[in-house]
This record gives sequence, structure tokens and C-alpha cells, in this order.
Amino acid sequence: MSHFKEAFDCLRQLETELNLDYESGQKITVYRRNFEELEKKIYKPKHDYYIRVHPCGDFWESSLAKEIVVSEELTLTDSEIAAHCLWEMTFYGNQHNKEEFDEICLRLRGKTDTSNHYTVAAEELEDKLRKNYLPKRYKYATHYANFQEFLKGKSGKPTPFFKYIPDEMMWSEPRKNRPKRMRDHRLEQRIKQLERSAKVENSIRRLTCDTKSLAREELDYLFKTNLIYQTRYHTFAYNPSQRIDYLIDLLSNYVSEDFSKFTHFLLIFRTSSAYPLVKSELDMIQNFFSQYLPASANVRYGYGNNENLGKEISLLFLGSH
Repeated sequence: MSHFKEAFDCLRQLETELNLDYESGQKITVYRRNFEELEKKIYKPKHDYYIRVHPCGDFWESSLAKEIVVSEELTLTDSEIAAHCLWEMTFYGNQHNKEEFDEICLRLRGKTDTSNHYTVAAEELEDKLRKNYLPKRYKYATHYANFQEFLKGKSGKPTPFFKYIPDEMMWSEPRKNRPKRMRDHRLEQRIKQLERSAKVENSIRRLTCDTKSLAREELDYLFKTNLIYQTRYHTFAYNPSQRIDYLIDLLSNYVSEDFSKFTHFLLIFRTSSAYPLVKSELDMIQNFFSQYLPASANVRYGYGNNENLGKEISLLFLGSH
């Protein structure tokens, strides 16, 4: 709910600008869409239909400028229409939180962060796991019709084998004897470990990018933790004198996470150099979090700059145990 509030407060302050070059047109339609038989098997919905808002994938400034047309078969209040639009507009994240939005877009495009060796190792093992059950005719690149495309790749490496395998072969469950099941189990467990290490590595990179007060060596303990909760909060107070109040209200009333189980917290605050945190704001931060977080927890603060924030504050919040 906290991120929906951030997005909503951001939308309230944006200046509308209709993008006529975009294919989505000048209207947003809210209509009832029935689940197809295939979708029912996949999603198992409670109802036979859902409310669709389309097209709402344009830039926010452009979406705000469009006329909303509600289907006659629907009876919705203005608040319900706004809620459905907000859900659709934030489906792929917050467009005005550029760092996280760019990261989401890369994941949706299937891009691999080749600088993270844990991610690369996990993908290689996943390819190996699939390749174990390929028929011989698929195991050699010379049998692919698009052999040249197979050899090409933005990374300079061969494209993973499974991308050229028919769907019916991908989703069919192969027969496995006990040694094969044990081998696959070991591979799957190793892949899970590598994927978690990749997430921890990304968390450490964010922390070290956000502030210079934390050294890389001080954060290696995160690899030994059982659970990491990480998120970023952003104020949209549009007034430097109210941004700490906004942040406190956001955490107090819109965050439902139970932090009592965490033993370590890292709180990284970033502001622009034109609007740094002043002493009164630092005191408010210390007083609030001393009561908000468990008294026995180890809490560490960090501070950094981001010139794109303007008058606002960005908080990278990380709890672990």
C-alpha cells in the first residue's frame, strides 16, 4: 500500500501531456473481460470475468491526459475507476522511480546482468538441467535451421539451447529414474542458492551505490543471513518542510510488515545537494526509528546524494536476520 500511495501522490502533481505519437490513442477504456478456458486453468479465478483498463501502459503524463470511457455493463464509482487505473498504471512499477523501473524492464525483456557472476552461474545450470533431457538431434548446433542466429548473441556467447526447443517438448515431464532425480534435485538446490546469492549481491551493490559511508566488506554478512527484506521508499511531499512528516506517515500507516523478527537494519537516506537533511530532520528520523524498529536490533544509518530527487527524500530500507 505504501508504494501505491507514493504513485498516487506522484500522479496528483504531474502535468498532463498527451503523447499523440503513441499507438494507444486518446482514450482509456474500462470494460469487463471474460476469462478464456486456458486462462481459467492457469489463474483459477474466483469469478468468470475481471475488469480491464486498456490501454494504460503509456507514460503517466500521457495516460492522465486521456478520456476514460467506462463500459455500460459496469457500474463503478469514481474511486473504483481510479483504483483500477492506478493498478494498471503501476503494473510494471513506478515510472518515476527510474532506478527500479529500469531494473524491472530489463527483467521483463529477459536480460541477464552479466556483471553478476551468481546470475550467470545460475542460468548456466538451468541450461544444463534442461539440456540433460534433450533428444540428440537438439543437442548439437549444426541441426538448427537458424544456426547463424544460434552463434550470434549480444554477449558473444551461444544462445541457451532451450530457446529453440518446441513448447510441447519444454513442458512435457521426462521420465526419471532415482539417480536422475537425485542429480536434478542437487542441481535445483544449487540454482536456488545461486539465485539467492545473486539477489544479495544486487542488494549490496545498491547499498554501496547509495552511500559512501558503507564499505563492501561491512556488507558481506548479508550472504549468511536467513532472510532479507529490502524496499525503497520515496517522499512526494513537494515541500521540504513536510517531507519527514510524509515519510513517517508512510511508514506508520501504509506499511504492514512485521519488523520484530529482524535483528539488523540498514537505512540509507538520499537527498539532492540543494536540499540536504538538516539537523531538525535528522533528529526526527532518529526519534521515529528508535520507536518504530525493535529496541534490540542493530540499526545503522547512511546518507548519500542523488541530484534527481529535487526536494524529496529516498530511503533504501533493508532489514535482515
